[in-house]
Amino acid sequence: MLASSNFFRTRYIYKHYATLEKSEKMNSMGFSAPVVVIGGAILFGIVFWTFSNVVDDVQGQQDTNLDKLVIAVVPQGDISEVEAQQQSLEEYFSSKIGTEVELFYPIDDTTTLASLRSGSTHIAFMSSRPALLAHEQNDGKVLAFMADLRPFNATGGKEILGTSYMSQYWTLIERADINSLQDMRDKSVAFSGPLSTGGYLFPVAELVKLGLISSGDDPNVFFSDILFSGGYQQSLVALLNGEVDVAAGDDWAVFTFLTPDQQSRIKVLDSFGPVPTHSAVYRTDLVSPELIGAFEQAMIDLKRERPELLDSALFGATEYVPVEHDEHLSSLESALNVTRIPHL
Repeated sequence: MLASSNFFRTRYIYKHYATLEKSEKMNSMGFSAPVVVIGGAILFGIVFWTFSNVVDDVQGQQDTNLDKLVIAVVPQGDISEVEAQQQSLEEYFSSKIGTEVELFYPIDDTTTLASLRSGSTHIAFMSSRPALLAHEQNDGKVLAFMADLRPFNATGGKEILGTSYMSQYWTLIERADINSLQDMRDKSVAFSGPLSTGGYLFPVAELVKLGLISSGDDPNVFFSDILFSGGYQQSLVALLNGEVDVAAGDDWAVFTFLTPDQQSRIKVLDSFGPVPTHSAVYRTDLVSPELIGAFEQAMIDLKRERPELLDSALFGATEYVPVEHDEHLSSLESALNVTRIPHL
């Protein structure tokens, strides 16, 4: 293991113990009356003894090595194109972290969320909104710890690399009748899915900000028909095939999934954001700080050692970098507040 991985292990150990300490302080409030009678010294002893035992118990559970680390990669395009490299990525991770790794591509976010809740999945690569949902549905035991680093157009057109991107609405060049978001009224649209961040939540939020729909409205009051395609690539294909009038998704999707000839047919109606990039999340109660630190280092090394696997097995990812859960996903709160879309 590289020496730099000690930083990641220390960071996760601190994060776990800080969470335990916060939880223990809350739990100790239930014993406040008898403790006042017994005295402050005994209070300290009880809290210290209880906290120490909780830490030992959790550390003991996490130090029990998983027989197999199961990783879900939520599809962003055609699964058949990435499954060919599945074994190579499994072998890479297994050799780097010293634990058997099983990689699978679930059919959608809902399936992945269910597998995280059941504990059958330990790590998941998913978009930011499902990542926030996973955190909430598991009482904070699922945390985003890495995010996809993508090209991002900053103010003034300067391109930078960051863990955020722009969401867009697209139509075809030949559609002279659609040149703005206002022109999309009573047209058909392809969204990735109701849990998609850049392919649904932020595009709907933009309609609310422009006053085209009201907060809390279903977007079908604006569009004539809505297709939930299942992914950015599927939405673009539906647009190219004339199945819908407009489509929405991440700004990088056009260049990732379409050929140059297909790209030349796409017209960008508007860009908005920034939107948090896709996240890697993990179950903090099932994966030890040591193991998740080793996995994080393996992801960092992947860029240098096997960059082709980022593209062929992780849907065109550029690079994954460490992030803090709250900081990375905070912009979702404003979008959810604007749209009032139920957060399940």
